Amino acid sequence: MINLHEPTFDLEDEEYVLKALRSSWVSTGGPFVNTFEKEFAEFVGAKHAISVCNGTIGIQLSIEALKYKQQTFQSFDIIIPSLTFIATANAIVHAGGSPKFIDVEENSFQFSIENFKNYTLNNYDYRFEQKCWVNKLTGNKLLAFIPVHVMGWSAAERQLLQEISEEFKITILEDAAEALGTYNLDGSHIGNSSLAAIYSFNGNKVLTTGGGGMITTNETEFAKHLKHLSTTAKIDNLRFIHDEVGYNFRLVNLLAALGCSQLKKLKSRLVRKKEIFNLYSKYLQSPFLSIYSQKNCNSNNWLICTVFEDFNLREKVLTVLLENKIQVRPLWMPCHLQPAYQTENNLLLANTEDIWKRTLSLPSSPQILDEEIKYISDLILFSLSGE
Repeated sequence: MINLHEPTFDLEDEEYVLKALRSSWVSTGGPFVNTFEKEFAEFVGAKHAISVCNGTIGIQLSIEALKYKQQTFQSFDIIIPSLTFIATANAIVHAGGSPKFIDVEENSFQFSIENFKNYTLNNYDYRFEQKCWVNKLTGNKLLAFIPVHVMGWSAAERQLLQEISEEFKITILEDAAEALGTYNLDGSHIGNSSLAAIYSFNGNKVLTTGGGGMITTNETEFAKHLKHLSTTAKIDNLRFIHDEVGYNFRLVNLLAALGCSQLKKLKSRLVRKKEIFNLYSKYLQSPFLSIYSQKNCNSNNWLICTVFEDFNLREKVLTVLLENKIQVRPLWMPCHLQPAYQTENNLLLANTEDIWKRTLSLPSSPQILDEEIKYISDLILFSLSGE
């Protein structure tokens, strides 16, 4: 089996983990946590980084801290693109909110700026005295907008996100779970266009700690509150006194040690990821497909995605590759079509459904061999030839 995206570890990774094990600091305390947060913040160019147990929790915790910041204690809405892994929507619900889904641009993973504007203006009234948007039907406050940097591609140019935030007076939280190592064209790292960005270190990401995630922000007080909430809101370590209902959402020292080691190798790993993208682009030359790309960023090329001419061709190639023990994956079912969000099933998000039906993610592990990429590409082209 050629797997979709395998983690890769070396002796240095093992040494870091063993050092944490031998120190006996394996749980939610220990020096590697602070080191990982500091070095991660430096890597992405943020002032602060707060480690958490996974990316989904990172989104939920950011929303909880935002609720406190905006003094929101009633029901609320958050707008997100439907083309995202369901965890984005779930985190909103876990934090007590309602996700509201919008469409992407045509032939794109990017949310549509026009759809965002139209959705907001059609469904919300701006209350100047409260300085917020309010849902015309439910009365819910519009708490935030969460663009998603799908597959490591930018959700929108940095300047555009900032303009949306300023024009609509709305807070933006960036779901950058898949986008560590993706840069804007001005050289800044993805995730610095908003109040906070959330990253994932799941086993299939470009940097993995097995689990885990990170929240980055440039606002000091927001960072302090995130850290406070994530560590059970404890204000007295001796007598265990807590001033809020907090959460035990911390990353453990054992995983942070692995994160420190993995981060040291990330730049060279991104070079290899770019090579993988270029090889697929070279080999997969056909009028029936295209390798997905965007011109608004320098992507980390997390998962190389092929967009086919139609659904039937996508399914034909999917069947052939699976039969040959090559792990490939369609995009996740869009959130508005998920049984878990069946109240949203009547939405007509044509662009989202179209790109979902025609896209296939190809094996993109950093350690994949050049000849394996050629083999996969040849199988795809053979499938399309009809022979």
